[in-house]
Amino acid sequence: MKKIFLFLIIFILMSLPAAAASFPDVPKDHVNYEAVEFLREKGVIEGYPDGTFGPERMVNRAEAMKVITLATELDITGDYEPLFPDVRENDWFFQYVMAAQHKGIVEGYGDGEFKPSRTVSLSESLKMLIESAGIETDTPDSDVFVDVKKNDWFAPYLHYASKHNMIFADDYGKVYPHLEMTRADFAELAYRMMIIIENKGKPFPLEKNWREYVGATLPFRIKYDDSEWKVLEHMNTVIFFRPDKEFSQFSPYRMYPNSAVVTVTQDFNEDSVPRDQYFENIKTAFAGGQFKNFTLDNFNSLEVVIPDQRIVDWYIYLNDGRVLTVYTRYGDGFLGYQHQQSIKAMLGTFAYSEVGDVSGNDYSDLLSEIFQNLLVEGKGMESLDLLPDKKIIETDTIGVGTGPVDYYYSETVDYTFKYERSDDVLLDQRQGRTTAF
Repeated sequence: MKKIFLFLIIFILMSLPAAAASFPDVPKDHVNYEAVEFLREKGVIEGYPDGTFGPERMVNRAEAMKVITLATELDITGDYEPLFPDVRENDWFFQYVMAAQHKGIVEGYGDGEFKPSRTVSLSESLKMLIESAGIETDTPDSDVFVDVKKNDWFAPYLHYASKHNMIFADDYGKVYPHLEMTRADFAELAYRMMIIIENKGKPFPLEKNWREYVGATLPFRIKYDDSEWKVLEHMNTVIFFRPDKEFSQFSPYRMYPNSAVVTVTQDFNEDSVPRDQYFENIKTAFAGGQFKNFTLDNFNSLEVVIPDQRIVDWYIYLNDGRVLTVYTRYGDGFLGYQHQQSIKAMLGTFAYSEVGDVSGNDYSDLLSEIFQNLLVEGKGMESLDLLPDKKIIETDTIGVGTGPVDYYYSETVDYTFKYERSDDVLLDQRQGRTTAF
C-alpha cells in the first residue's frame, strides 16, 4: 500500500507545471531561462494569450523595436508624425518604431516602408541594441570571427558584442551574422545588454549563471560553464577541460588549437620550503614570465603569466605550508579569445573552501533535512546545494515523461540523489554511488 501511495504522489507531482517558470515552454533547464525571466520581471517582454512565450518563434522588426526600446530605456514619448505607410498611428508598435527612427537607430527600405513583420538577423539586432543604448563602436583592426570580416558593415557591432561577452562563436569560429533571431535568442541579447548597461559598460559576467564546483578533496570552489566544460577528478587533482570539438579531442593532456584546460592540484611541500623561497623558486624556474603577488582569501599568492604560451598559473601558499595551485592554458586557434575570457571568469570565482574530515563529521542532520524535502516540488536544487560537494554522474535525457533526470552523487555523505529538473524535485535517494533506482 505504501508503494502505491508513493507512486501516486510522484505521479501527481510530475503532472504539475514547474512553479518557478513563468512560461511553460521556457522551463528552468532552458538555456535562455534566466534571460527570459529577467526580461519578464523588468516588464520588457510578455507572453502570448495562451500563456506561452514561443521561444522558437522568429522575431520581427516591430517586436524587436519594442523589446529594444524598453530594454535600453529609450524615451518613446513624443508627438511623432507617421513616416512609413506600413506603420500607422493606431498600430501597437507605432511609438516604439518612431522613437527609434527619430534617434536614427532604424530607417525604412528603398520603397519607403518599414516592413514591421520582417524578421531580424543577429547583426541587425546587435546594431539596434547597441545604438539604442547610445554606445559608440570602433572599427576592428582584424576579422572578428571566421564569418565576420573587418570591413563588413556589421563588424563594429559584433566586435563590441564579442568584447563584452554578448555572443560567442561556435566550435568552428562562426556566429552566422545573417541568422534570423528566435525570441529566446533575442531575449538573451537584450538581457546581456541590460546587464552591461547596469554595470556601466563592463562586459557581461559569464559566471553569472554558471554552476559552482566545490572540491571534495581539495580546498577550493569555482564556477564553470558545465554545458561546455568537462570535469575530470582524481584524488589530488581536478581538471576542468574544454575539448576542441572540431577534432573530437578526448584528453586534456595535449593542447589542441581550440581547447582549454584549468587544473587544480596541490603541492604538499614536504620539504617545508618557506613561502618567500617557494615563490622565488617559481620565479627562477619561469624567468621569462610576468609575476604578480596578490592575496586570495587572506593567503599570500603568486600569479605567473606567460603570454606567448597563453598560460596563467596561481600558487596559493596555505597556512599549513601546502600550496594550492591552479594551472590554466588555452590553444592558439580562433576560439582563443573566448577561452581566455572563460578562464578569466573562472579565476574570478575561485576561492578557498575548507575540506571537512568526512570520516569524523556527522552529516545526519544535513541528510535528515534533505530527506524531508524528497518529493517536495521546488525544493530539489535548494536541497542539493546543502551538500558540501555534488556532481552529476549520469543524466537521463528522456526522464520520466516531464524532462531530464539527473543523478547527483556526494562523496562527502556517500549518497546519490535522483533529481527531476522540470519540477525541481528530488525523487529518491540511495546510499553509495549508483544510478540503480
